[in-house]
Amino acid sequence: MILRDDTNGHRTFALPGARDQYGPDRTVDVEHIDLYLVPDLEAETLDGVCTTTFRALDEPVDALSLDAVDLEVTRVERDGVALGFARRGDRLDIRFDAPVAPGERARVAIAYRTRQPRHGVFFVKPTPEYPHKHAHAWTQSQDSNARFWFPCLDYPHAKQTTSTIVSVPKGLFALANGALVETRDEGERTIYAYRQDVAHATYVMTMVVGPFVEIEQRAAGSKKTPLAYYVLPGREADGERAFANTPRMVEVFEEKIGAPYPYARYSQIAVSDFIFGGMENTSATTQTERTLHDEIAHLDFSSDPLVAHELAHQWFGDLLTCRDWSHAWLNEGFATYFECIWREADLGYDEYLYNVFECVARYIEEDEQRYRRPIVCRRFRDPIELFDRHLYEKGGAVLHMLRGELGDARFWRSIRRYVADNAQRNVETIDFVRAIEYATGRNMRGFFDQWVLSGGHPEIVVELTWDTQRSTMTVTVDQKQTIDDEHPAYTFGVDLGFVADLPKTLEANAGAGTLPGEKRVRVNVARARETFVVPLDREPALVRFDPGAIVLADVTLAFGVDLAAASLARDPDVVTRIRAARALIKDASKKAQEAVRSAFDNDPFWGVLVETASALGATRAPWARAILLEARSHEHPKVRRAVAATLGTFRDAGVASALLACAHGDTSYFVRAAAYESLGKTRDARALDALIAGARLQTWNGVVEAGAVRGLAELADARAMEHVISAGMLGRDEGVRRAVPAALARIGTLVESERTRAVDAIDRMLDDTMFMVQIAAVAAAESLGDPRLIPTLTRLADTAFDGRVRRDAHEAIGRIREARKVPAQVTSLREDLDALRAEQRALHERIASLAGQRQS
Repeated sequence: MILRDDTNGHRTFALPGARDQYGPDRTVDVEHIDLYLVPDLEAETLDGVCTTTFRALDEPVDALSLDAVDLEVTRVERDGVALGFARRGDRLDIRFDAPVAPGERARVAIAYRTRQPRHGVFFVKPTPEYPHKHAHAWTQSQDSNARFWFPCLDYPHAKQTTSTIVSVPKGLFALANGALVETRDEGERTIYAYRQDVAHATYVMTMVVGPFVEIEQRAAGSKKTPLAYYVLPGREADGERAFANTPRMVEVFEEKIGAPYPYARYSQIAVSDFIFGGMENTSATTQTERTLHDEIAHLDFSSDPLVAHELAHQWFGDLLTCRDWSHAWLNEGFATYFECIWREADLGYDEYLYNVFECVARYIEEDEQRYRRPIVCRRFRDPIELFDRHLYEKGGAVLHMLRGELGDARFWRSIRRYVADNAQRNVETIDFVRAIEYATGRNMRGFFDQWVLSGGHPEIVVELTWDTQRSTMTVTVDQKQTIDDEHPAYTFGVDLGFVADLPKTLEANAGAGTLPGEKRVRVNVARARETFVVPLDREPALVRFDPGAIVLADVTLAFGVDLAAASLARDPDVVTRIRAARALIKDASKKAQEAVRSAFDNDPFWGVLVETASALGATRAPWARAILLEARSHEHPKVRRAVAATLGTFRDAGVASALLACAHGDTSYFVRAAAYESLGKTRDARALDALIAGARLQTWNGVVEAGAVRGLAELADARAMEHVISAGMLGRDEGVRRAVPAALARIGTLVESERTRAVDAIDRMLDDTMFMVQIAAVAAAESLGDPRLIPTLTRLADTAFDGRVRRDAHEAIGRIREARKVPAQVTSLREDLDALRAEQRALHERIASLAGQRQS
């Protein structure tokens, strides 16, 4: 299998200083880690004793070097006897008086403390700005941050069993990996003892401490695994809304994977200020408390994608763990795909397919706007850089394509073989390829070379031509991406379907199955332009390209108005209907307009209408405006949200009035937020006051007020600046504060007089104490493109504790410097043009002079 970094004209993924990364050598096999932990929430310290049991491999071991960052080590012992140790950078080096012989076991106990750690352990407590926060602490070890809270071999290729004892003041709860084997009181403290007997990596080890409330769920799965979730006081009902479907998810995943849930229990705990959405710590997932939501949010928000993703990791990532981070798609791509699988089981095939469509769209956006890379990629600086849309969304889309290529039976047989063969082991992509071969006999190495080990995807245009005399349909498939010797055309199979009579009704959740009377043809695409001539009894009423949207591609349908209208009205494939709607909107003929208008009355799936609304807004055409205004009261809130978000492209009083009504009166937080943002885009005279009021609201996760802040930015009005800055002050909800940096950048771009204030405000937020706000500020700095932000970005690129900030800051610096070259180039071109015009005038004057001389 060939691993390539094939950018094909796109920005490269590897930053300066990146190198090919391989796992470290192993001299020992760690068999067990025992932790005794005493956290102090007030002092923000963690005292611990880490006892590591290991076995020497094939040579005598006279020293052990462990990852340990910012740990104050006070004593190291082997079997009760003190050992010498030294700190060298981020390593703790331990020397043995007598070498550990090959095959011999040894136990090393390390006493240590970490004070106000910069990573690994995070302490949350009330502040003057947020006095109602509950004091608690949580750990976050992925990708390589376990070393900040206990000494270890901190790499995914080392897996061991663990036991954890946490001592906390009475009244507090502690969660760690595995089964809760004992709870006891010792004076004024409570001891929680956990044991995880299934080996796992250090990056999925956890400790959470605080005044959490436990809610037990019904046992689930073949083993009747005990389930529970934990929330901070007052969030019990919100926790039920967030985690209620967990038992059924366990049952669905067990059936699909063919292996029982691997651990003794499964817990989910929601913490404040979490720096990810969720983290799949073995048997004890940590979730952001921002996934907890009230009844209004529940109208069009669900925690299910996050819950399903982290649950799937208990198999893919925890039970089977990538050997090194370059193969992390085997963790994240699988978990992303199982979000889709849960959606299919819970809501039907249409929801599943639209979920896949969204994955492909998000990946393509990153590929086009940020960089291109193979999914399996080992050239990077920090492993966290890999955790992007290529890893998650493209990885998930590849599994959908593989399912389409193999068929359901072979696909799930392959998944089950992969899990059965590799449970409790470390895996690379080749292990999955071999499992497919063993389960099905299919050699998929070429598939993986093309879609996983190489970057990019095909950009396809599909054209149809009917020949009445020959009774044939010609289907032309053009690959429009750059194709040359270094970038050959993609090779893939695709289904074509031809239906003689248009179905009378649109069948929901019909999948990619064959329609009554459909002639299905399988063709192979291998060149830049392929033409397939299909004989038919008569002209088809409906033509289907790639039912089930199997091929991972950017597809444009050039079917003509009649067949595109038929696809939008009657093709059961939701992705085909989206593609048809886009083609019709681009055509804009009367027939096309009527087909699109009819979809808003008749299409049963909200996702089709969401994408159609977005495409309508891009036209800014009067007929599109009329359709959107009619659709603003659609019964599905996600459709209303898309319509509200799109109407802002039409700047007139009628649209502004509709958006004002929506912002004030809709039942959905998200619809109101979209309406506020669009209201700002209309720049209506009534908008400023309405948006100022909206920005002062207090709604769940700051959703509505964040929309108002974005709307203020779109006004291109200097008076909005002070209200946007105010919304970003400490004390406001993180959700609205995260919206502020982008709003500042937008104002600074639209209103030149406010640019300096925008620069200063973004510069301050680049050092914000809320991680997600800081990330938003880096993105805003890049968007504004002002070189005055480069010094702070440079400092973050060099010294920020989180690799995501370092990478984003580095990219922002590069983009700002790229953008600053443009004005100089434009100036040079203008000077050249002026010079040419001057020469042209001189030439005309010379010609006129010569003509005058001839006449005289």
